[in-house]
Amino acid sequence: MCWNCGCLMPDDDMGNKDNITTATLLKAGKAAGNKNLQELVKNFVLTYETRVKGTPEDTKPIK
Repeated sequence: MCWNCGCLMPDDDMGNKDNITTATLLKAGKAAGNKNLQELVKNFVLTYETRVKGTPEDTKPIK
């Protein structure tokens, strides 16, 4: 999958390059200097929990 749709197939972009695959995450992780995928995901969660959760952006519909 894409990591973003919930189908649990992390390496399949389903024909849409806007979907996030493991390869996409690894490329972003490398750019940021993350040691591994676990660290990258931890950073996502930390950012959400401390900077996004509870803000208007948190529940705003995705268009």
